[in-house]
Amino acid sequence: MDADKPKGQPDSVRVLTKAMAVLELLAESEGPVPLNEISARLGLNKSTCHRILNTLVGGTFVERAAPGSYRLGIGVFRVGSAMARHLDVRERSLPAMEGLHRTTGETVFLCVPRDGEAVCVERLDGRYASTHFLRLGGALPLHIGAAPRVLLAALPDAEVDAYLARPLERNTPDTPATATELWPEITRIRAAGRAVSRDDVVPGVKAFGAPVRDHTGRVVAALSLSGMAAHIADEAETDVLDAVAAAADEASAAMGHRPRP
Repeated sequence: MDADKPKGQPDSVRVLTKAMAVLELLAESEGPVPLNEISARLGLNKSTCHRILNTLVGGTFVERAAPGSYRLGIGVFRVGSAMARHLDVRERSLPAMEGLHRTTGETVFLCVPRDGEAVCVERLDGRYASTHFLRLGGALPLHIGAAPRVLLAALPDAEVDAYLARPLERNTPDTPATATELWPEITRIRAAGRAVSRDDVVPGVKAFGAPVRDHTGRVVAALSLSGMAAHIADEAETDVLDAVAAAADEASAAMGHRPRP
């Protein structure tokens, strides 16, 4: 009897589970992995591991980098590319947004970048939703608000410099609208992976944003929460930011993102 067999599953399911474990291990490895190491790390006997690898090689999902050593093959790239084409950031982010909305009762937004703006592709209305400036299908410049600045901070430095070189409007007296004001904020967002906006979109309104990443790690959207400053005390901001960042991480995971350990 095969010592690798988990009980209670048909043989075909067990083999598929093991094959997926092999692919996951190779995906997480920086280079080719010897058969002995794959077998040891997954707790498979060598003959079982070798049979699985041979099957995956036949399907081009794995290739032999050298005798007895394996890496991912072109088949994985082909399937992954097809999957990436079908990923809809709005659809994938919606469950995380709904969870955040239920937990907080505040208005939750999802924005994507387009031509120097952050376009709202989803909005779940919470308390005092009428006070919020950004409407579904509407847009804000990348320097105004938490979600837009998350998207601005994700751009390469040269693109940020080009954006900041243009004349920038102010929604309120508190809107940062110069490179001197915005670069420190961009640096903070890059370091923390989250953003806070206070009174710069609408007076008396706070917003909290975090990035949504795809399977390559690229920032493809920003998830944010907005509420009245009178109802979100300064001492509660860290908890709100944590909740927004957790929702953004959940949405990123749904997009295939796996942060490096």
